[in-house]
Amino acid sequence: MGLTKPQNWFDVVLISPAMESLWRPPFRISGGTFDVLCDFLRDDLQKQNTRMRQPVSVEKRVAVGLWGLATGNSYRTCGLQFGLGKSTAKVISQEFESALYRIKNNYTRFPFTEDEVREAMDRFEELYNFPQTIGAIDGCHIEIKAPPVNKEDYLIASSFTVCNKELLTVNCIFVTLLWVILVVFMIIMQFSGISDLADNNTIPVVPVKTIQGVDLRPMLVGDIAYPLCSWLVKLFPAGAYIPVQEKI
Repeated sequence: MGLTKPQNWFDVVLISPAMESLWRPPFRISGGTFDVLCDFLRDDLQKQNTRMRQPVSVEKRVAVGLWGLATGNSYRTCGLQFGLGKSTAKVISQEFESALYRIKNNYTRFPFTEDEVREAMDRFEELYNFPQTIGAIDGCHIEIKAPPVNKEDYLIASSFTVCNKELLTVNCIFVTLLWVILVVFMIIMQFSGISDLADNNTIPVVPVKTIQGVDLRPMLVGDIAYPLCSWLVKLFPAGAYIPVQEKI
């Protein structure tokens, strides 16, 4: 069992540019990104001084929250890393997550307005030469602790992830729990609600562009596991004979 770090280790790392290499492994972000995140959350996380004691700084609060999310460690273990008690680490982590949730729509949101859709499509086409595309869809597996009863029903948790033009995750808004491991993405998508949004024209339907005589609405792109829809383009089946023109 390793020794617990001194309680002031984080304060030393925080003020020392030479310690930049130590940021990414435990926090999963760079020191610069950490500073930006602290500024975003400062109004929500800043606590007032009292005559009894100094409050935990915003920087340490963000660090505790990130450490827990990045490592999956218990509140007790996270607290020990920063010289805090278990209950304090728990409250700080919960406040950090709540603050992130409150600002999420300012930075991670599906493009709904026509201007947002046009911007997403222009950037996607500029980078990948693929028209009328607002993003890419795929599944990601999220590890959970299954309940003691019927734990075999919780083999996989999957979140539909819509990505931006650089294929970096910007939204995980369509979440579905898989109750059997063999359920394919096509069925998962039907239960997730994204199909209803698209079919009810909630997901963007404008602007429409005519390509080779076909009117195309804004679309997502996905892999072979997804169904072919008016709003979702997928790959041709593997091994299928595809004429040269269709390949192009």
